[in-house]
Amino acid sequence: MNMLAARAFLAALLVGTSLSGCSFLHPETCEGTAAAVAELDRLPALELRPQGATAVDGVPGAEAHCVDDTSGAWLTAERFYAYDGTRNDVLEYYGREAPAAGWRPADGLGMGSDGRRVLFCFESADRPSLTLYFTSPETLREIHGTQPHPAELLGVNARTWYWWSTEADRDGSGMDC
Repeated sequence: MNMLAARAFLAALLVGTSLSGCSFLHPETCEGTAAAVAELDRLPALELRPQGATAVDGVPGAEAHCVDDTSGAWLTAERFYAYDGTRNDVLEYYGREAPAAGWRPADGLGMGSDGRRVLFCFESADRPSLTLYFTSPETLREIHGTQPHPAELLGVNARTWYWWSTEADRDGSGMDC
């Protein structure tokens, strides 16, 4: 390969990886994030939940972990709840309790990318954002293959199912909604 072709190849590689979010010069991976993941999982606001909301354990993704993909790495901690109240009850609760704990509702709230989940996000000046979104046991079965039905696992008659989660940069610093 001649020098001009080598330079063109290298330039294309650098531009391509920059545009795709990948970088082999400064890769962001999950290596060394265990302490930040554990700290994020202890965020007190993640324990906010209406009385009667039951934590659903064993649902894939309902734990703290580092996500490492082509756009970089970030941390997430999630809680999944079954609740016998309505969505409005949940919204009223978090609409009151999140601001009392130091988070404010963010703009641009609405439907999720799949058109079926409503997303609500709360931001804080110095802490990671918190996200509330609703789902259904049917969606859990479709996406995660959860069997048996989560209500059967818990022995509850819930009519509202939701995720309460937070995301942070690799170092544990906050991310916006």
